[in-house]
Amino acid sequence: MHSWYSRTLSAAASFILAAGFLVSTAVAQTIKVGHDQPDSSTHHQAALKWKELVEQRTGGKLKVQVFPSSQLGSGVQMVEQTQAGALEVSILPTAWAAPLAPSLQVLDLPFLFPDRATAHRVIDGPAGEAIMQPLEKVNIKGVAFWESGFKQFTGNFAIRQPSDYKGTKIRTMPAPVIQEQFKAFGAVPTMINFSELYSALQQKVVDGQENPIATIAAMRFFEVQKHLTLSDHGFIAYVFMINKPFLDKLPADQRDVLVNSAREASKYQRELIQKAEVVHLETFKKAGIEIVTLTPEQRAEFEKASRPVYEWYTAKFGTETLDLIRRYVQAK
Repeated sequence: MHSWYSRTLSAAASFILAAGFLVSTAVAQTIKVGHDQPDSSTHHQAALKWKELVEQRTGGKLKVQVFPSSQLGSGVQMVEQTQAGALEVSILPTAWAAPLAPSLQVLDLPFLFPDRATAHRVIDGPAGEAIMQPLEKVNIKGVAFWESGFKQFTGNFAIRQPSDYKGTKIRTMPAPVIQEQFKAFGAVPTMINFSELYSALQQKVVDGQENPIATIAAMRFFEVQKHLTLSDHGFIAYVFMINKPFLDKLPADQRDVLVNSAREASKYQRELIQKAEVVHLETFKKAGIEIVTLTPEQRAEFEKASRPVYEWYTAKFGTETLDLIRRYVQAK
């Protein structure tokens, strides 16, 4: 009798443990993260860092899967998936979100920031929050800014003044403000998916493009372009976007983990990319690409040529967000 009773208790305990395991497994929720950079990029390394922080800090209740290299679709498609809830998180340039929240294009205005420290100070403060706010109207919560750094000009032609662009075909992202920039220089803006850009440059479908140093290196654009002009003309901010209904349904402690970990991973990613740029420039030199830096006079000429872009932007979206950014740029 005693033996039977023990066996019954033992079996019941095993069942309870197994049931507990199933319940704990069932409550683990998977978060899919999509971005457009290769798995060698600082963006991917930081996304893996975010995964590590989230899984650790939620005790495994939230699991994260990271999909690099536009595996889940183009930038625009991933933003739309995040809006629909098919994708919980996407980390993408603000330009890709422009079709849904056009005012985000303010960060794509040329020569907006004088240096990186100023850019970080602006996007990490109230101005950054104001820039991300319109995403909430389309079911997306912007929680942090990562970066690709300052954009540089590349081409199969030398670029030292705006008139060098006259009549050339230049690849752009879908943000109209970027297209307006190249129109102002006399170029023909041509939208091409990021994943198709290398072959488009190789086959001379377009004559040039703009991207930060780390992106030019990661996508090996230096192999299919002859000239690189260090212009620091535009800052590419990557917005860390979470589907808002998904975020709102989570317990408050898990919401905090997702948001705070994204901001922590942002600092990690920025440190990585600044160190990487030094190494990348050496790689470019060894590959034989001609590298020039805009002189202050040449930069001033490009800034002057960019004025119509600001007029276009303010006519379309007003001056409120731009004025806010300018106040923070000037504040010391």
